[in-house]
Amino acid sequence: SSKKIGICEIGVSYPDDTFGKESREGIPFTNILRDIIQFDDSLESALNRITKANRTCDLILGVGDGNQNSFRGIEYSHSVANFYNDKDMKPDNSTWHPKIDNVVYYGMDWLCPPYNQKLAEQLQKYHGNITAENTIRDIVPIVQTGDLHAAIYDLNELQLYLATAAGKGESGPASAYDRQFNHYDMNKIFAEPAPTTPVFSIGGGVEG
Repeated sequence: SSKKIGICEIGVSYPDDTFGKESREGIPFTNILRDIIQFDDSLESALNRITKANRTCDLILGVGDGNQNSFRGIEYSHSVANFYNDKDMKPDNSTWHPKIDNVVYYGMDWLCPPYNQKLAEQLQKYHGNITAENTIRDIVPIVQTGDLHAAIYDLNELQLYLATAAGKGESGPASAYDRQFNHYDMNKIFAEPAPTTPVFSIGGGVEG
C-alpha cells in the first residue's frame, strides 16, 4: 500500500543479558506485527507502538519504511525494546557481526556467529548492488536462511519475491531458499478492488 511499511521477525533462542526477562502475559507478538501493518503509516509510528506494548518473548524484529527509506533492527523482549541502525547495531562484534554501511542484518539468532558471519560476507560481496536477483541466487541459498519460507521485499517499488518449502510429495529441493521464488507486483495486488459481496458467511460456509 502507500504506507510502504514492511516487517520481519525471528525468534531468539540464544540471547545475551541485555534482553532481560520474558513473560507469558502480554500482547502476542503476532498481534503487534499485524497492528503495525494495518494501522501504522511510518517507521516512527511502528517503533512507538512497539515501545508502548506489553511485550512477551525474545525476538529480533526488522521494520522498514519505503517512504522514508529507513529501517531499524529491534531487540525485543518483555524487558526491552532497543532500536538499532547500521551505525549502532548490536551485538557489537567486528569478527562475526561487522557493521556495514546502510545495512542492518541478523543471521538466524542473536548470538549466532556462523550464520551472522556468513550473511555478513555475502552482504559485503554485493554491497552497493544488492538486488532481488543476487539475493535469491547468491545470498539466501549460501547463508541457508529461510528453510520454510523466504521473502524479499522491495519497499520502494512495492515488489515481493516469495518462496516456500516443498510440500508433501513435491519434487525438487526441500528448503524454501533453494526453491523457485515467485514474483508479486504489490502495486497491482493493492489496486485490486475489494469484493462487493462476502465470500464466506459468518458460519464459515461458502456463499455462491
